Amino acid sequence: MTGQTIELAGSYRAAPPGATNVGEVDPDERIVLTVYLKRRTPDTFEPGCAEDLARLSKPVTRRALAAQRRRTHARAAARIKKLAAQFHVTVLEIDLSRRIVVLEATARTLTEVLGATLRIYDDGRSRFRARVGSLVVPKEIAPWTRAILGFDQRPVSRPQPRLRALAGAGAGAGLWPTEVAALYGIPLDRDVSKVCVGIIALGGGYLASDLAQALAAAGRAAPRVIDQPVTIGVPPGGNAAPGNQFGGGTVSDQEIALDLQILASLLPGARIVVYFAGNTIQSLVGAINQAIFDAVNRPQVLSVSWGSAEMFWSASARDAMQGVLADAKRLNVTVLFAAGDELATGGLTDGNAHVWFPASSPYALSCGGTQPATAALNEEVVWNEGGTGTGGGISDVFPVPAYQSGLALPPSVNDGAVRRGVPDVAGAAAGTPGYRIVLNGSVMIKDGTSAVAPLWAGLIAIANAGRDLPIGFVNSALYSNAALFRQIEHGNNRVDGKGYDAGRGWNACTGLGVPKGADLVAALGAIPVA
Repeated sequence: MTGQTIELAGSYRAAPPGATNVGEVDPDERIVLTVYLKRRTPDTFEPGCAEDLARLSKPVTRRALAAQRRRTHARAAARIKKLAAQFHVTVLEIDLSRRIVVLEATARTLTEVLGATLRIYDDGRSRFRARVGSLVVPKEIAPWTRAILGFDQRPVSRPQPRLRALAGAGAGAGLWPTEVAALYGIPLDRDVSKVCVGIIALGGGYLASDLAQALAAAGRAAPRVIDQPVTIGVPPGGNAAPGNQFGGGTVSDQEIALDLQILASLLPGARIVVYFAGNTIQSLVGAINQAIFDAVNRPQVLSVSWGSAEMFWSASARDAMQGVLADAKRLNVTVLFAAGDELATGGLTDGNAHVWFPASSPYALSCGGTQPATAALNEEVVWNEGGTGTGGGISDVFPVPAYQSGLALPPSVNDGAVRRGVPDVAGAAAGTPGYRIVLNGSVMIKDGTSAVAPLWAGLIAIANAGRDLPIGFVNSALYSNAALFRQIEHGNNRVDGKGYDAGRGWNACTGLGVPKGADLVAALGAIPVA
């Protein structure tokens, strides 16, 4: 291309591990990119430090934030628009409140302009487009460019199906979500009609009849469920935005059934919005961004059961997600992430431990898993069943956030450094007793930290129901009230010796512990928004 370019910091991506390069991308393929903008002057605070959290706590409305960004980012958007015209790139959308510009052009044009190297890979389960190497951006827009997402379509995660049929009524027969909540003392009698909770769904769908059957079995009234397609990264015209597409019981279907049936059981009469997106980093970041700025539904809490090891995110893609999660804090939206189900190594075999991102973000509430010794949940250990179990450990990229500064965090088993610890909280995640859900008309048992995220999301939503304003970012309050948790002191999430142990206080398997539900709801209902 003509003109001076600058390498986009943090944009380097390695080839997808375990996948085979099977060909080149069709140069005439239309590609939709999301350009995430930033302020020209870089942030002066480390993410999660006391000054950073205080900065993000200043009261602001969606309208005021949008007006502010029209002032600070209009010049960048104008420059991108001018360059797009010069290179025959279509501008699909400019949304300065969300700090995005969405572009579309052929693969040939976009790779020439941005220096991308694209290939088709096959990992044995699917074929996908992936970008390798770094990107460059025109000098005119480099100071404002945070990330460019959309070239790379490798899946965010590959959860393994861990679903089994209901068999008998013994110890392993599973519990309905309301039964799990009741055993943790989470109050289920509150009026939650003013509450709205969002679920991020990457592919798949659900059957309304499954939800109705599950709620009838648990004796709960139905909430109002709203399907919301995520449009970021979707080409206009013939390619429709993702929606509720039930696949007969796929892994994605299982995740939605679990999340939705847990939240619906805990929150009768509430509004639950399912944000349907594709299974890519571009779609995941875009879905959370869209949900946070959803001025119609205004979800107060977001439950996300998806993520992947930090190493699978380029630094610029992580930064884009960080910007979105920082906005969630600004706008008092609580965002919860599952910590993963493949123990301390994150399912990787490179000899290192890996925590999941976005669960490791200092702006996220990350949810780990326990393994109850009895169906009464009165004896719990770390969820570790050999091949599966709770994720958790020490981040490779984020410093210790202010709310963890008083803890005796363990050193990373990778390099001995002390950084952000994962998870923050925990709950029952093992297959015994497991969670009863209805899938395609049959009662099944499901496990995973993807059950803990909606369980905790429901708890926080119940607390919000008794407040004038939603609590929003909750980490600081939780770490200041450790007595509201039952600590998990036994077990580990090690793989071949690599990992972390439980113990008194916070630990890198189950965080602060499992909730004392009624006490936590009362405490969260009373604390001021911070």
